[in-house]
Amino acid sequence: MLARPMNPILVAASMRSRFDAFGKSVLRETLDLVGGADTQVEVIATSQTMDIRYVPDPTRAALRAELGLLGELAAEPCQFEPFHDTPGPAELRGCVRKQLHWHHELERCAGGTVPFPRLCVLSSGRPATMLDAFGFDPVPGRPGLYRAAAGWRIDLVVIAELPRTRDTLLLRLLGARTVLRDAIRELVALPDDAWERGIALPWLARLCFETPAEPSARTAEDAEEEEIVTEVQQWFEQLKQSLRDEARKEGLQEGRKEGLQEGRKEGQLRVLARQFEKKLGRPLTEMEHSVLAERFERLGADRLDDARLALPPEALAAWLADPTAR
Repeated sequence: MLARPMNPILVAASMRSRFDAFGKSVLRETLDLVGGADTQVEVIATSQTMDIRYVPDPTRAALRAELGLLGELAAEPCQFEPFHDTPGPAELRGCVRKQLHWHHELERCAGGTVPFPRLCVLSSGRPATMLDAFGFDPVPGRPGLYRAAAGWRIDLVVIAELPRTRDTLLLRLLGARTVLRDAIRELVALPDDAWERGIALPWLARLCFETPAEPSARTAEDAEEEEIVTEVQQWFEQLKQSLRDEARKEGLQEGRKEGLQEGRKEGQLRVLARQFEKKLGRPLTEMEHSVLAERFERLGADRLDDARLALPPEALAAWLADPTAR
């Protein structure tokens, strides 16, 4: 049977949804550092959902100040709407509709007047039509940031116009094509203990999905972003190999001290345990040590490396706790 040609619209949508999910996940993980951030929140009286609804934690103001522009945007309750494709006026109207319904619900629940929440639209490219139609003005001293008239309480961040500095890095990971590629390279070049790596790398690893089977169905922009995914895959494999080499080397060194083949295996397992603890940010429990040893024997070190690198800390803990996980 002949394979059915892939619909180019579906291929492009799949590509966009992959990068949309990556961007939203990185944004949510970062905002969770300084408050509560929920994704895909349903808005009462409409079938639409907010991409991210965020409420700041007042006790984390110092940490929020370290986030640069994103920290400024996250200083108050805010609805974040990232767009991997540049939005137009219709998309902004949809965001405003959700903003209005959110405010209505806040007042209904409070039984009185509450401050009108801010809307922040994150656009990969410059939405010239939207800027003109809604009268956005650039914010002095903040390249890439635009603001509508005060009554609307709408900020617009043009990712492509942000300066290439570390305090805009995570926002630039929400960009497209060259901006995204450069941001990924900057992320990978950061020190191993950089907090940005801890947030973004697990989600970046999830971009390593299969390439669509019909290259002719992809647009030039899709093909360019597939090259980014391929570059991430190559880097990810290199990282895993370096970690394996490090674990084997340390395992052999520890094993030699014990003088036995079994000692070398135990040494490698101890190295893996330390790597898991570093990712989780805490010591492994006795049960987790037992699970790790069993999966080391049954699945091998490569599979453990895949899980540790690809899963965020909470998901990694759940993977260790799931007796059926592979």
